[in-house]
Amino acid sequence: MPRVDTISPMGGAPPRRNARNRKPAPRQDRLTQRALFFRRVRKSLRPGLWLLGFGAIVVIGSELFRTLPAVIPTAAPAATPAPVHHHRFGLASLAADMGLRIEHVQVSGADSLDPASLNAAIGVQPGDPALGFSLANVQARVAQLGPVQSVTVERILPDTLIVNVTARDPLAIWQTISNGQPQFVLIDGQGAVIDNQDALAAKRREPGLLLLSGPDAPQFAAVLLEELKTVPVVLAHVSAAQRVDGLRWNLILKDQTVVKLPSENEAAAIGQLAALQASMQLLDRPVEVVDLRQPGRLVVRPYAPPAPPATDTKTVNGKKTESAHE
Repeated sequence: MPRVDTISPMGGAPPRRNARNRKPAPRQDRLTQRALFFRRVRKSLRPGLWLLGFGAIVVIGSELFRTLPAVIPTAAPAATPAPVHHHRFGLASLAADMGLRIEHVQVSGADSLDPASLNAAIGVQPGDPALGFSLANVQARVAQLGPVQSVTVERILPDTLIVNVTARDPLAIWQTISNGQPQFVLIDGQGAVIDNQDALAAKRREPGLLLLSGPDAPQFAAVLLEELKTVPVVLAHVSAAQRVDGLRWNLILKDQTVVKLPSENEAAAIGQLAALQASMQLLDRPVEVVDLRQPGRLVVRPYAPPAPPATDTKTVNGKKTESAHE
């Protein structure tokens, strides 16, 4: 007899179905808290990634195009003015259109250089494309200037060019003869002439620069200056030095006294001169010549004022007349 299921009159629970016939509920595709966090981070970083990518392109482009030759605009003649053309080339022009242009050219260590020559050698002006010139070319042009010992060039994007110059320090002023006329040039510590320098301007900047003369003076100048620097009391009185016969020096003091140094052991003679200054203030006396050429012997010629010219007295028509003669 078939079984009849009944429902409890008290509202009890319905009878259980067979568990094997129950279908599993579909899983809801819900993200975990970690997945939601990383999705939000990716969305917020997306604009930053674009900016980072653009910055990487700019930096890489700077390295790729830093050897491009500088494009220097030349002015057209005043009589026939030419229209201005904006030449665009590659990434340099594209970067310039986006604001990468030189606005500041910072130069250091170039006080002794001629500003016009330095600016021409750099060849970069405010407004030029920041990537439109070669740093190596700028460095090579500046290094060819006479007073420059070394130079470094740096480009800082978006708008700055930095040029650091190490100049050759002048040692002295050398008086030479060119086409029968005296010429004054600067020499460095190696005795080499520093080109494109104004010796008079250098003397104003550094009053202590000595004036040297003699064909081989630059070759021996460094040794003499080093010996004089060890005896400041003597150096303070010296204004010039003359190389004599390629063998020795004459020191010319500020009061025109001539000190004749020996061909050998000149350092000892300079020390003797300092001792004489300490004991009797010889360098402050009215002396014409101080001769130290002979070891152990000192010859001093005092300054003698010129004698007045001799006069002859004659009587003409009862009147005396005088005539002077040497």
